[in-house]
Amino acid sequence: MADTRVARRYAQALFQTALKQGIVRGVEDDLGAFVEARRTGSSVKAFLQSPTVTREAKIRVLDEKFSDQMTALALNALKLMVLKGREDKLDQIYDAFVVIRRNYDGIIYAAITSAEVLPIDQKDAIVQKISQILEKTVEAEFHVDPSQIGGVKVAYDNYVLDGTVRGTLSKLREKLRYELLKQL
Repeated sequence: MADTRVARRYAQALFQTALKQGIVRGVEDDLGAFVEARRTGSSVKAFLQSPTVTREAKIRVLDEKFSDQMTALALNALKLMVLKGREDKLDQIYDAFVVIRRNYDGIIYAAITSAEVLPIDQKDAIVQKISQILEKTVEAEFHVDPSQIGGVKVAYDNYVLDGTVRGTLSKLREKLRYELLKQL
């Protein structure tokens, strides 16, 4: 619980500063790229988590490697996190930043899962339909789960719209159980 509060505080302060400077998307993109590099690049992660490298050395390397690749605000935020020993919270801070930006812009995040990769026109049609139903802008992330057999499952906020074959079969199974138990 305390970890998420810390992440939200950092993210809120960073968002407010980025908003004042008019570079919210730039900061989000820079942090996102750094988080992704940290997740996929074991050398970046190992370097940041190394107890043998001093914080000053980490900050110096961040300056040397990233000063020309990201906004000054994003770089300063990274350096502050390293200085305060919060580099392990970077993923949470980035995720909280994205949530704050979406809330500010009135955007809903939807995770859309299908049994196979959908063509772009189908993805666009799904996002457009969800936006129309919710009367809000939707940012969607698409996932593939072959176990769904067919159809699409959409998860947003605290709702799940399950239009998959697996979901339909599961509902049918529950209905049959209910009917059988009612007869006993």
